Amino acid sequence: MKAPEIAKYVAMGGKLNPRPRPRQEMERRFPSVYLSVEETVQLMTTQKTKSFVPARAQIYALSSSWHSVEHPDPTGSTAKAVIEGMGGWNPCAHEGGKEGERLFWKEREGKREKREGEEDEEAWMEKFFKRTSSNALPEDTTDYPIYFQDFVSLHQQLHDKSRTPEQAALFEQGLSLLPCTYGSMSGVVYFLQYTHVPTEREGVTNKTPYHKRGWTHFESLVAAVKRKDHRIYLGPSHPSEPALTLELFEQVPLPPPAFQRLLEEKRPEEKTDENKEGYVIRFNNRKDDHALVANRYKDFMLDTQVRGRKKIDMSWKSTTTKEKWEMLGEYFSWIGEQPECAVEEVSLYGCALNEDSLPPVAAGLSALSSLRELELSRNNFGLSSLSALTCLRQVKVSKCASS
Repeated sequence: MKAPEIAKYVAMGGKLNPRPRPRQEMERRFPSVYLSVEETVQLMTTQKTKSFVPARAQIYALSSSWHSVEHPDPTGSTAKAVIEGMGGWNPCAHEGGKEGERLFWKEREGKREKREGEEDEEAWMEKFFKRTSSNALPEDTTDYPIYFQDFVSLHQQLHDKSRTPEQAALFEQGLSLLPCTYGSMSGVVYFLQYTHVPTEREGVTNKTPYHKRGWTHFESLVAAVKRKDHRIYLGPSHPSEPALTLELFEQVPLPPPAFQRLLEEKRPEEKTDENKEGYVIRFNNRKDDHALVANRYKDFMLDTQVRGRKKIDMSWKSTTTKEKWEMLGEYFSWIGEQPECAVEEVSLYGCALNEDSLPPVAAGLSALSSLRELELSRNNFGLSSLSALTCLRQVKVSKCASS
């Protein structure tokens, strides 16, 4: 979807409400929000700008909790926070929001209401979202923002009407590509993480925290392979756990066996009427989604971290806790166990490794039989800790410059 059009829609009072408004209805009533075939082709075609730098649009993929079974955002709070945040750093999204705000006050005096003869509170908006051209994109699409949110980007199952065969096929295709969207290591794809659940608001019936939901946990884990500056956090910290936001944001990649253990973990204090077995990570459809997510995560890790991968760049990943450095060691060990592993270079530049964390990480690296070059500069260990690297006999070049 075009982020400027979504920003305009939200600023005009659009909330994907009062009833669930998935892809099918949004595209019917507000078609200019979505990319046409011609616009998609333009975005996929390499362009040259005046500065001779290839033009690239920016893709923002949102990961957020569903606040009810029927609707991801019944209060509109997620859409408002995300679009306002995006407008703060992207000029195109900002301009879309300003245009929507202008129209909202001009046409409705800033009041969201259903007037006589109107289908709902958003009927008046439709005339501003008609598709007037097969390609309304600017000639130069450098930094033009594209927005992905599962509910309004993928064709959903409706209460009164099933997906068409074509829509069902597109949905399954989109679902299979979710890891590629959230975990893309392209320099123009950004992971937007909105963890807040407004439990006090009317209509919010699913109050499970973001970090305890199966799908959002999966999304944040596949995004852990991205560069830190391509993960954008939006929203307040979790009120009961002030450090949780930072921990979610600075995750290290989890090896598939560790993710499987996490999905199977149970605790007595987690038991509720809806979660009788006490799973820490919860799914609405536990049996089917558990297996689906576990398999999708393993496939993603094999495709992005093993097959054809020559270099793993973990620069500036935080390893300041025992759990993180042990997980990082297990991650490297798992990669080395895969028959297709061909990793020759690893960078752990600026990862805050110290005398305690270096040994388990080095032990994991020893499983990478093809490893030849290791970057360890700007870490926190001294000369006395270098003995932990003696297990890396396969390494030919090791850089350990101090900070």
